[in-house]
Amino acid sequence: MVVMQALVAAGLGVATQTGLALRAHHIEGVVATEVPGSERHIYAATYGEPPDPPATAALLAALADAAASVTSSAVPSSGRRRPRAASRPAGP
Repeated sequence: MVVMQALVAAGLGVATQTGLALRAHHIEGVVATEVPGSERHIYAATYGEPPDPPATAALLAALADAAASVTSSAVPSSGRRRPRAASRPAGP
């Protein structure tokens, strides 16, 4: 993220970054503009053959449930996403 912003600041290109990345590091002079209609894609990678261990299966189910709730409630009719309150504290 630092290198991407440094290249943009030097006039060598453009980049896309998440809001989280921009909050973690922001070079003065780099302007961030929200891309209308953009969506996030989250992938879960597992190792080994199914069946997954119970903890892995529970995490995958929780991610699917969270994605379904965001998809159904976070996109108002205008098409812009509204912020959602975190239901659980973020952990490492």
